[in-house]
Amino acid sequence: MNCKQANQISILEYLAAIGTQSAKNLGSYSIYFSPFREEKTPSFKVDHRSNLWIDFGNDNEGGTLIDLVLKLNPAFSIEDALNHLTQRNLESFSFQQQDNHHDLKAGSKIHVYAVKPIGTNNAISEYIESRELTLFVARQFCKEVYFEVDGKKYFGVGIQNNNGWSLRNKYWKGCTGQGISVFGDPKGNGNSTLAIFEGIFDLMSYFQRNNLQEIPSCLMSLNSLANTKKATSYFEQFKTVELYLDRDDQGKKNTKELLKEHSHCIDKSLDYTGYKDYNEMLIHEGRLGFLR
Repeated sequence: MNCKQANQISILEYLAAIGTQSAKNLGSYSIYFSPFREEKTPSFKVDHRSNLWIDFGNDNEGGTLIDLVLKLNPAFSIEDALNHLTQRNLESFSFQQQDNHHDLKAGSKIHVYAVKPIGTNNAISEYIESRELTLFVARQFCKEVYFEVDGKKYFGVGIQNNNGWSLRNKYWKGCTGQGISVFGDPKGNGNSTLAIFEGIFDLMSYFQRNNLQEIPSCLMSLNSLANTKKATSYFEQFKTVELYLDRDDQGKKNTKELLKEHSHCIDKSLDYTGYKDYNEMLIHEGRLGFLR
């Protein structure tokens, strides 16, 4: 590892690894009590996007991860700092540092070797925020998942399903096993509503755009239209099934078939007329400033 590679490691992840937790996480940056001194008001900031730190309590001193390691360990040389980081086996915060995702072949075995809460990996956080979703919402449904395929390491947003993990990042979507993800009470008791989404980003968009604070009745992410048949086994437990599938040809076809086969299904895709899916509408509104 050289200094350039070391400085791609998430400062957030490094601080967590040495037992330092943030006092506040404000989306694009986190505030900490300084790791250099005792203080009553947190004054140490880490910017998620630039992966840099600044110490407001010490004349705005700041820098890269290597600078931070050297300041925390005054006796270290740069070589010592690099060895220190190598031994901790921390992950790069950039998707671009990962091997080419085109190398991922269908049928290759995916080995998940680490699962962490959303917010420790800058690249994953930025990916979520680029979809106009807050980390607060994402933490309620997703995890950071670190996985290996054919000896190469990758990471992404992970959603646990009933057969493993559904995985996605900026460049790739896949799974350790095909399955649906259910949030809330899957039994329904015959009186409540099941809301179905094609993917987790649409589900989270619905949750965020409607300012929900807790999961209403039951939400389901198909994770793939190939799982539609699996989802229908839940239908009879609910009074109403709301369909929020994509407004492309395949999504409309599946919606039409479900409406025909199940009389208590309702097509809710009209809520995002003019957009392919719920998340596309959220992104458009966010960029226009409607949600800010």
